[in-house]
Amino acid sequence: MPRCWARISAAPISAGPFLRWRAMVESLFEHLSHDWPYRDGVLDGQDLSGATLAKGTVLKTSFRGSSFAGAQIRDMNFVDCDFTGASFDGAQVAGSTFMNCIAGETLWREAQFETVVLMACALDRANFSGAQLARSTLMRCGLAQAVFAQAGFETCGLMECGLDQIDLTQASLRNTAIIKADLRRALLDGLACDTILLTDCDLTGRDLRSLTLARANLSKAILNQANLSGVDLSGALLLEASLVGADLSRVVAPSAIFVKADLRGANLSQASLSNAVFQEAVLAGANFDGAQLDMSVFSSADARAVSFRRARLDYALFHHADVTSSDFSGARFLRTDFHCATTEGAIFVGQSGSALETDMARAVGELYDPRVVKPFELRR
Repeated sequence: MPRCWARISAAPISAGPFLRWRAMVESLFEHLSHDWPYRDGVLDGQDLSGATLAKGTVLKTSFRGSSFAGAQIRDMNFVDCDFTGASFDGAQVAGSTFMNCIAGETLWREAQFETVVLMACALDRANFSGAQLARSTLMRCGLAQAVFAQAGFETCGLMECGLDQIDLTQASLRNTAIIKADLRRALLDGLACDTILLTDCDLTGRDLRSLTLARANLSKAILNQANLSGVDLSGALLLEASLVGADLSRVVAPSAIFVKADLRGANLSQASLSNAVFQEAVLAGANFDGAQLDMSVFSSADARAVSFRRARLDYALFHHADVTSSDFSGARFLRTDFHCATTEGAIFVGQSGSALETDMARAVGELYDPRVVKPFELRR
C-alpha cells in the first residue's frame, strides 16, 4: 500500500505571514540584483532601514508604514507605489524617480536628495524637516501641509505643485524655482532666498518683510496688497507682476525690472530704485514720495496721478509716458527727460534742477515708418 508523505514546516503557524513578507523582501532584492522589474509586492511595515536599493524599477508595490531610515537609494524608479506613513529619515536618495506614488505623512527628516524627480506624487503632510535637496524636481505633486522647516534647496524646481499651508520656516532656497503655486497660506518666516524664481505664484496679502528677494524672478507673480516694506529686491525681475495696493515703502531695489507690472495704488515712498525699469508699467495712483529714482526708466508708462513729491529723478527717462495730473512738487531733476510725455495737469512746484522737453526732430523721426512713408524718389 503506498504511503502519503506530507511536508510539515518546523516553523510555528504564527510565523506564516513573517515568512511570506521575508520571502517578498528577498524577492525584491533578487529582482534588483538581476535588473528585473519588481511589481505587485506587499511589503507593508517592513524594516529596510540602512538597506541599499540600487539600479532597479519597482511597480505597484505597497510599502505602507515601512522604514527606509538611513537607506541608500540610488538610480531607482518607483512607479504607482504606496509609501503612506513610511519613514525615509536620514536616507540618501540619488538619481531616482518617484512617479505617481502615494506618500502622504511620510518622514524624510534630514534626508539627502541628489538629482531626484518626484512626479505626480501625493505627499500631503509629509515631513522634510532639515532635508537637503540638490538638483531635484517636484512636479505636480500634492504638498499640502508638508513641512520643509530648515530644509535646503539648491538648484531645484517645484512646478505646479499644491503647496497649501506648506511650511518653509527657516528654509533656504538657492537657484530654485517655484512655478504656479498658491502661497497665500504658506509659512515663510525666516525663509532665506537667493536667486529664486517665483513665476505665477500667488502671494496676495502676504507679509513678506522677513524675506530677502535679491535677484528673485517674480515674473507674473500676484503680490496684490502684499507687504514688502524694506525688503531687498536688488536686481529682482517683476515682469508683468501684479502689485496693486502693495506696500513697497523703503524697499531696496536698484536695477529691479518692473516692465509691464501693475502697481496701481502701490506705496513706493522712500524706496531705493536707482536704475529701476518701469517701462510700460501701470502706475496710476502710486506713491513715489521721497524715492531715489535716479536713472530710472518710465518709458511709455501709465503714470497718471502718481505722486513723485521730493523724489530724486536725476537722469530719469519719461519718454512717451503719461504723467497727467501727477505731482512732482519738490522733486529733484537733472536732465530728467520728458520727451513726448503727456504732462497735462501735472504739478511742477518747487522742483529743482533741469528737465528735457520733447525733441521735435526726434519725435518726427520716431513717427517715420518706411512701410507707410515712401522715399521722395519713389513717389514719381
